[in-house]
Amino acid sequence: MLLDKNVPLPRIKLIDFGLAHKIEAGAEFKNIFGTPEFVAPEIVNYEPLGLEADMWSIGVITYILLSGASPFLGETKQDTLANISAMNYEFDEEFFCRTSELAKSFIRQLLERDKMKRLTIQDALNHPWIKPLNPGQALERRLSVINLENFRRQYARRRWKMSIRIVSLCNHLTRMMRRGQEQQEHDQRSCDSDNEEETRKTRLQTRKRSNTS
Repeated sequence: MLLDKNVPLPRIKLIDFGLAHKIEAGAEFKNIFGTPEFVAPEIVNYEPLGLEADMWSIGVITYILLSGASPFLGETKQDTLANISAMNYEFDEEFFCRTSELAKSFIRQLLERDKMKRLTIQDALNHPWIKPLNPGQALERRLSVINLENFRRQYARRRWKMSIRIVSLCNHLTRMMRRGQEQQEHDQRSCDSDNEEETRKTRLQTRKRSNTS
């Protein structure tokens, strides 16, 4: 989120830590959680987690911000997780034609399967794309721009897919409720029928006893 959008160079603040976990020093932590397209391979493989998993997510976010596309997103959750495990991503020229090699290098070093080789927090802050070491790197850094047109197109596509999923879920729930209601009505009719049959038998038995007497 932008802290203040009314200034020339607004600061960006990361938000939404609803699934965040505090990692205790010396304690092994494993979990499978997070939005599929942003999780690191060690989460997919249920391996011990550390801050390296967050650095991977920053790489995914950077990729999305510069291109408007998502590096590992598939048609289904399973496809997405498979793409992450297989490191199946690329810098499509259609999306990255105006992105510098320094920016791509930054992303590659964050989307590193081996978490011990992945950029640390300090490494990322000192990367030439973030902190240029000379005028040439500073110039190359300015060549990286956000592909706003594709960003908007991909965002609209995601919202459309989300709407489809919501409608599908609502239809599924409606069908389940109808089946439940129909089953309840069927059980009620069966119960009423059984009661009527029991009443009829009782009347017949009463008549027989009356005739006998």
